[in-house]
Amino acid sequence: MSPLDRLVDPTAIAIAGLSADQGKHGARVLANLRRLGYAGDVWGVNPKLPDIEDVAVYHSVADLPRPPDLVVAAVPASVTTELVADCTGVGAVIVFASGFSETGPDGRMKETVLVDTAHSVGTRLLGPNSGGVIRPGLGLGASFLTCLDRPAGEIATGPVAVVTQSGGTGSYLHNLAASRSEGIAISVSTGNEADIELGEMIGLVSGLDEVRVIVAVIETIRDGEAFIAAARSARTMGKRVVVCPLGTGTRSENLMASHTGALAIPEAISRGVYASVGVTVAETPAEAYEVAALMARCPEPSGSRVGVVAHSGGIAILLSDLGERHGLDLDPPSPELSREIESSLDHGSATNPLDMGGIIGGPTRFAHVVGTFARSGEYDLVLAVSTAHPPAHTSARVDSLLELDSPVPVAHLWMAGDQGAEGLAQLRGADLPVAEEPRAAIKALAGLTSAVVATPQPDPIDTSPEAWGIPPIAGTQAGSEAEAVSAAHALGYPVVAKLESARITHKTELGGVLVDLRDSDEVVGAYRRLVMIAADNGVPDATIRVQRFRPGIEMIVGGLRHDSFGPLVSVGVGGVLTELVRDVVFAPAPLDLSAALAMIDRLRARDVLDGHRGGPPADVAELGRIVSQVSRGIAGSAIDSFEINPLIWDGEEWVVTDWLAL
Repeated sequence: MSPLDRLVDPTAIAIAGLSADQGKHGARVLANLRRLGYAGDVWGVNPKLPDIEDVAVYHSVADLPRPPDLVVAAVPASVTTELVADCTGVGAVIVFASGFSETGPDGRMKETVLVDTAHSVGTRLLGPNSGGVIRPGLGLGASFLTCLDRPAGEIATGPVAVVTQSGGTGSYLHNLAASRSEGIAISVSTGNEADIELGEMIGLVSGLDEVRVIVAVIETIRDGEAFIAAARSARTMGKRVVVCPLGTGTRSENLMASHTGALAIPEAISRGVYASVGVTVAETPAEAYEVAALMARCPEPSGSRVGVVAHSGGIAILLSDLGERHGLDLDPPSPELSREIESSLDHGSATNPLDMGGIIGGPTRFAHVVGTFARSGEYDLVLAVSTAHPPAHTSARVDSLLELDSPVPVAHLWMAGDQGAEGLAQLRGADLPVAEEPRAAIKALAGLTSAVVATPQPDPIDTSPEAWGIPPIAGTQAGSEAEAVSAAHALGYPVVAKLESARITHKTELGGVLVDLRDSDEVVGAYRRLVMIAADNGVPDATIRVQRFRPGIEMIVGGLRHDSFGPLVSVGVGGVLTELVRDVVFAPAPLDLSAALAMIDRLRARDVLDGHRGGPPADVAELGRIVSQVSRGIAGSAIDSFEINPLIWDGEEWVVTDWLAL
């Protein structure tokens, strides 16, 4: 087995720092292993050789009968490196201790030495500051977290895995699962991530048979490319990732010289990455678990069409709003389906979400309508929304829902309050996909019906922007007033005159772009003014370009090399208002045409490309091709930042008015 496999499936565990003091972490780990029924070998390591019932204690790891798969380092930071130095042949070491990189420069140096020591003896480190690993199905309680301070029967396994940088948050999620009579397949607290990082652990747990969905509670993503690879790998295995970001992630301040860099705020980048690799984003750990719990218990739908059946007008409106916000495909029922369900409505509305209206006709009427939606052939997934109803109807309502013979998955949103608690327990007891909070339910359905992420292009272009396959910069360079006038005549008025220099990144801020010039006198005046601006700003070698003035839809397409996520591509609303509007989407590069078009569809102003105020619709396919080409170029070259701004749709074609490479 690999070292990471030995971490989560150990046949032998050594607890370093084991003592008879039940308040110490070492004793707590032993108690947890016993409570959960761990069947492998357990040894203690403590130079004082305390007498521990049914556990052999050794002076050092080197004295153990054989190298264990896992060493739990329940020792102070001051002796952790010395302990790890004895771990030759050990699969992995969990380091509970704090006092490393989180304390400042000295702590970072200690942490570096610790990792170097681990690698020198061939072992891997989880932590420091780790809360450990809990895998109830194997009796693995290699943790001191308080979520294990409960009867063993309440510490159950389940289809959801948790990877968190915060041990306390992981403990909370175990408690939350237990309160719902559910369990967690495995939880891993990565702590400081001095060695084993978030992406690596997501990749590991997604390969476990009992795991269907992974919840990642994230403070920062240190290795963004590993995270992207792990999320994509999980998706190819039919497993989903739900993230709860607790921080804004890494920064790329060195890229702020370009508009693309200025737009690259951490949240915009991370959310773009999440969307592009099919990751669902939750706002809180509790929401993340509820989203994941529903997704994990819902069979994979065959398509994206979602039907929603409710019997509350207000909730139907709320779910419609949430569905639109999260991109759900909520097509209305056909006239035939509307007629079929009409007799089951009481002043309701045969739309989608469906409002059945008043609660009449007995407790099975709701399930009848849900079944009609599910068997209609018009939906790939149905959400059954149970709001408040007569408590006497709950048992029969749930029984009828459980008896549904549905050809498509049916998920449940149970909003009946304490009067319907019995029904909620019945649904959960049957291991059905169910949520109590509307936003969590909609996010789960959006994640389940999202398209499979396209495979990136395997052959990025390793060359300069001039050969990336994007249209060349429009216009003609002019070395004199006469050449500028000649170019304007050739292009046709009106024209634009602008400065060009590698040392000028934002031309408009210097007044270096003069537009709508309508005759030769205006061109000459503009040329002289630009020469003065160049001299005043210390760039007398700047050139002047004359272009046809072609107003239209302005976009920005860019690429940058991010400190954590690696090469990224972006597309957004361009022009002088780019940084004010901030309608931009990021994604990992390279990507293919379908992924580029999916990026464009995520823009808030996407509709403007379909024709604004009667204007001609833009060639979105060609825009997607340009985005894809830029993505391949930024991934395959040594350029750190590149942007086309603005890229203008003039009603006939996309015009590259300017680009900048850094």
